[in-house]
Amino acid sequence: MAATAVAILFSATANAQLGVQKVTKKIIPTFTIGAKLGVNMQQLNSDNSAAASFEKAFKAGVLGGVFLSVDKNKIGFRLEGLVKTAKFAVQGPTDVSVNAAYLDIPLLFEYKVINRVWLQAGPQFSAMLSAKTTTDVDVKNNFKNSDVSAVAGLEVRLPMKLTVGARFIKGLVDVNNIASSNEKMTNTSMQFSVGYRFLN
Repeated sequence: MAATAVAILFSATANAQLGVQKVTKKIIPTFTIGAKLGVNMQQLNSDNSAAASFEKAFKAGVLGGVFLSVDKNKIGFRLEGLVKTAKFAVQGPTDVSVNAAYLDIPLLFEYKVINRVWLQAGPQFSAMLSAKTTTDVDVKNNFKNSDVSAVAGLEVRLPMKLTVGARFIKGLVDVNNIASSNEKMTNTSMQFSVGYRFLN
């Protein structure tokens, strides 16, 4: 009789715990923390084709940083902190290249299209950290310190906590800070990355 009572009590406790877990899973979102590395393909676009300006070509840089995702069912949000590099070549009588570094903070809406595949879109806020020519001349003042972009991308969350992603980033702000120039310049980027999820 005592054994039966203990069995009934154990079963009731187990069922209660299972019920709590199911309710918790339905209510609490999934948090994901990770890091990523990749390639940043970036170019400067000019609205003045006649001016001696930066070459219109995507040149390779690197990117790396961390991310935090909050997801529930098919909907989620992603916040990232990334440092990236970019290279621009000046078209004109003298060949000059500029090496730049940025801090990017994208805030993205996420939607799961199919299992493991997520669409991402939203704004990105950027700050220029440095800009120097290959001869080590500081030209950071030639550019505005901040930029705002629109981001659209795709991420695949693979087994073994890995992710792969691709993004297209279009600058919305004129970044030319040269007072004597009326040329409007905006950034355009394509990014490809591999990530690792430390949590989830």
